Amino acid sequence: MATRQLQTLKTRGTREIGNLNSIKIRTLNYGALIDGADVDNYTLVELGFNTDGERIAKQLSDVTKKSYLVASPEDRMLGEELVDFYNAVGDRARIVYLDEGVRFDTSAFVKNTGVTDIKNGQVAHFDPAQKKYLIQDSASPVAAYATAAKKFVVVSNEADLDYTCGKALVRLEVQ
Repeated sequence: MATRQLQTLKTRGTREIGNLNSIKIRTLNYGALIDGADVDNYTLVELGFNTDGERIAKQLSDVTKKSYLVASPEDRMLGEELVDFYNAVGDRARIVYLDEGVRFDTSAFVKNTGVTDIKNGQVAHFDPAQKKYLIQDSASPVAAYATAAKKFVVVSNEADLDYTCGKALVRLEVQ
């Protein structure tokens, strides 16, 4: 006989994972409440305020807007995997300022047309439509890269990382 709990324990999540790689980061005091829709860790959000005056974070909607990284700590219980965690609407998320030089790993990426391998020196920006970072050749980035408020450079790929949890990761550095 099946149970809801058993099925939940046997179902592997598909959420994005990542890791902060910088010793010094700045975080938004008290974080922000997730608003609008659930947000995966290590993706970008924009900030605002709700009607009660509390800080809210929504998934980034436009590359030209000021953006922040969601990097909430995971509290693992009952054998949960990192791919099971996300920031649900109403959750208070840790918000990281994307200062120049901040590095982080993320599984939330896709390769642009023509990119077959991920290599150091490639560039990226967050694509709000895909909710992923678009990895592209630094010699010929897409038009949206030029207007992106936050740009990133690839500084390491999965082959160089020991901590992948079964998902491909790329390490990005804020330019």
